[in-house]
Amino acid sequence: MQGTGKIIVSMTSYPGRIKNVGIAIYLLLYNQTLPPDEIHLWLALSQFPHKEYSLPTDLQLMLKLSRVKVHWLSGNTYVHKRHEIFKIVNPEDCVFLIDDDVMYKSSLIESVMRLHKASPDCIVCYNNYHIHRYNGMHIKYELSTLGVGPFINKVRWCGQSMIPAKLYPLPILTPENQAIRDKTSPISDECWFQPWVVYYNIPVMYAHYDWGIDIDPNIGKDTGLVSWSHKKCSNGYEYRDNWLHSVLHAYPNLLNKYKKEFGYECNIK
Repeated sequence: MQGTGKIIVSMTSYPGRIKNVGIAIYLLLYNQTLPPDEIHLWLALSQFPHKEYSLPTDLQLMLKLSRVKVHWLSGNTYVHKRHEIFKIVNPEDCVFLIDDDVMYKSSLIESVMRLHKASPDCIVCYNNYHIHRYNGMHIKYELSTLGVGPFINKVRWCGQSMIPAKLYPLPILTPENQAIRDKTSPISDECWFQPWVVYYNIPVMYAHYDWGIDIDPNIGKDTGLVSWSHKKCSNGYEYRDNWLHSVLHAYPNLLNKYKKEFGYECNIK
């Protein structure tokens, strides 16, 4: 179904959720109707200084499998770590950005790859996220239409997505651009990668999937980055509004595209 390329999963984690990663990998390999060819786990040495010996026993066993690879990075770039995969994959590969603590439907990968076969030149998101609408600096979210498209600059990219490697804009992974990324949007790949999806006019399609089921209900998504990114800063905007604002102002071409497409900042006096 996937053609000549590989199906690759890229994921990351941190000490607060690492205990769930072993079972998350197991489910991807043995509970998916179309399992991935490879799973890549990206971890920061600063958080796991003893490498594999810092990890839970079940995860250590998963890492012994030939299809599972762990990468140790000197710096902690949070969720951005899983984008490192695009430096080493082939253009024909399909990369699934997967959360580290979720049990997905067993048909997820197969269903997404079916959509990819029908529309090979778009990103497929499998989370029920909302449309971006911009009001000055503020991101407003409205319900989007699922399962149709793909659309260019009409729907919101989300981190839970399959990105055909050929569509990924590799220039954003240069050291210079990554340094800007880490300064402007340090822990949110949504606020960093979404502008480039817009800038390069990359089509996005939504599948009929939701967040998935938390492997450990005591470590739910609403207790992590999601809840924090929605909190308001002293200027009255959410963190994610300010992160996006910082990214756009670091790149005049991105800001001009957002003004043209969405009227971003055009109503600010």
